[in-house]
Amino acid sequence: MKKYKFISTLRYLSISEPVEEWVTLVPGIDITNNKKLISNIIDSEFKEVAGIIEYEHFKNAANIIYCEIDETIFNKGEDSHQALYVWLVWLKMLLNDLWFLKDNAVVCEAAFCKLTDSNHSSWTRNNLTAPTYVSSGVSFQNTEMTIEELKQWDEKSHQIQSYLCNTKSTFKDSFTNTNFSRIGRSMRFIEAAARERHPAVKLAHYCSAFESLFSTDNSELTHKLSERVAFFLKDFGFNPVEVFDDLKSFYVIRSKVTHGDSLKTNKEQSLSSLSQKCDNYLRVTLNIILSDSELMALFDGKKEPFEQFFKKKLFMVN
Repeated sequence: MKKYKFISTLRYLSISEPVEEWVTLVPGIDITNNKKLISNIIDSEFKEVAGIIEYEHFKNAANIIYCEIDETIFNKGEDSHQALYVWLVWLKMLLNDLWFLKDNAVVCEAAFCKLTDSNHSSWTRNNLTAPTYVSSGVSFQNTEMTIEELKQWDEKSHQIQSYLCNTKSTFKDSFTNTNFSRIGRSMRFIEAAARERHPAVKLAHYCSAFESLFSTDNSELTHKLSERVAFFLKDFGFNPVEVFDDLKSFYVIRSKVTHGDSLKTNKEQSLSSLSQKCDNYLRVTLNIILSDSELMALFDGKKEPFEQFFKKKLFMVN
């Protein structure tokens, strides 16, 4: 029987307290900062395969993520290269889901897979090459998490991936298909924003994410969308006037960016703070929707009841 061992580390992620054993992030991906456990995995065989530079990096890393599984998890007798690719896809989905808990720039820069089959073994190295940046556009910024937050990450990822699977809105499904969910489409733009360094382009992606959630047509788009987001967040303690004005300002930047225009110096200096604020509005909005089955049904439903919902908000009708 084929057995697979996956080893990696998450760069720019630290755990604020000692981990005695392992914390499961999702089934198939565990994490620890326990140096004894790490030394058992980052051993002499790993040093020979990975080389001295990677060995030292992994040995001294703030965390190690790890998995041991057998071929029953796979269905095509994958070799080490194929298995590692699949595992990295799982990891990429997990990293995308971390955004729902924290603005972050956590990334996997290198991963290894050891395949053992009878008396034969082989190693493969691969990585997730796309860089990520926090909402301000800053890279190389550490994110600290407690053990409890790591467990919440597991729960949140399970919730999101189950939703995407049930609504046929996964990375394998067509983004432009009419059955693709509003929430799933918005997440694609958020993922694109995470890979973009410049906050103005981030804002353009964030605005597209808001459109995916709240727009139903192109008529008076900026005003109508700003209004809907303001009304929506008002029920959750936000100042609707402030939210409305903020959304309008985000769209000014978005319009400049998408039409290839430049910005005045004072506006350019505010881009990082605007991007952070827009990112936070999105995170709050999506978490609210995903925590309420009625709201999920509304946002996944037909155009008419969706528009009626916001008409009632506009005219303060119950």
